[in-house]
Amino acid sequence: MISIQEALDLVKTVLPQPQTEDISLEDAIERVLAQPVFATEPMPQFTNSAMDGFAVRWDDVQFATEAQPVKLQITSESRAGVPAAAHLQSGEAMCISTGAMVGNGADTVVPIENTEIHEQTVIVKKVNNRHQHLRFAGEEYTAGTELLPVGTVLNPAQIAVAASQGAATVAVYRRPRVAIIGTGTELVDVAQTPAAGQIRDSNGIMLAAAAQKFGGKVVSRQRVGDDFSATVAAIEHASAVADVILFSGGVSVGPHDLVKKAAQECGFETIFWRVRQKPGKPLYFARAAKTLLFGLPGNPVSAYMCFLYYVQPVLRFANGTGFSHRRFTGVLAAQLENRLDRDQLFRVNCQYPTDSLPIVSPQEKQASHMLTSVSNASGFIVLPAGQTLQKGVQTEVLKMI
Repeated sequence: MISIQEALDLVKTVLPQPQTEDISLEDAIERVLAQPVFATEPMPQFTNSAMDGFAVRWDDVQFATEAQPVKLQITSESRAGVPAAAHLQSGEAMCISTGAMVGNGADTVVPIENTEIHEQTVIVKKVNNRHQHLRFAGEEYTAGTELLPVGTVLNPAQIAVAASQGAATVAVYRRPRVAIIGTGTELVDVAQTPAAGQIRDSNGIMLAAAAQKFGGKVVSRQRVGDDFSATVAAIEHASAVADVILFSGGVSVGPHDLVKKAAQECGFETIFWRVRQKPGKPLYFARAAKTLLFGLPGNPVSAYMCFLYYVQPVLRFANGTGFSHRRFTGVLAAQLENRLDRDQLFRVNCQYPTDSLPIVSPQEKQASHMLTSVSNASGFIVLPAGQTLQKGVQTEVLKMI
């Protein structure tokens, strides 16, 4: 058997390079940019007004006050999308809307609340400074500026930035295609009432949800009984459509654990089998060309913890966010001791004081068949064999979700 770190390192060394695709900007929410978005034009594209009011010449209004207002003739109008054509002369004012182009001799905007309007004249009662309420062309950025770098996880505001530059499509990292195969004659659909000796396939739906949560696209879900030919057929189908195959069960040493042999029959090279860890000792990992195959244990906790520690960073890498775990630092509320000769993944709960780091408490029940130990957990701590963490120490916690 190999250590948990050796196993993770082996996974990392055989990863295919992430793939990219061009998609519609409308479909790009939470996708990761594979190419940067550059400004094709300045922003704003033209000098425009930040207020509704009147565009004027500073020289005409600089001394205007409540006591000595300035009277100007309204000679033109500039609306958003319909700029004024005439050049503003001394003694004239241009009625202007927010966002409308300012130019043609005007260099200052007077808000409408600082004026009085009398038919075709406007009385200017207050002006603070030249160029007030102007948004100058290019003041936000100029053409050629990199607006969104590679690796940006697109949010709605960033999609708007791309749209403002005419990027109808963007290059993103392709979501890894995931196939999930549950093994065991005892498995039935989650909507079915199990007969004696049967169980619902909770692992399958859990892994599908987890794959989607971390950026995968589930393209196939199958269940196979304890049958070698059926297992081979399931792998062949999954290999044709998926980048990552996730098996649940069938990877231990029993007579019905057929995944390793079936994978080899389908041309997969075994990278490792069995890891010195708890939970998840019988973890299996193989590769054929650009397809990765993880044989996760059948116990729900073991399957999920192995997914989080090994599969999650693979999906993140394929998505362009790097081979990494999401983690934070917490303070142990109680001593944590690993008395085993293998590494342990301890599930923990967290409290979040406003004035300190999160307080981390190991769960009392750590058995690999107790699914609530992961559904209720905030994170987990990887503790090497034979090591102890004392109460009050700061420790790294890997996030569950």
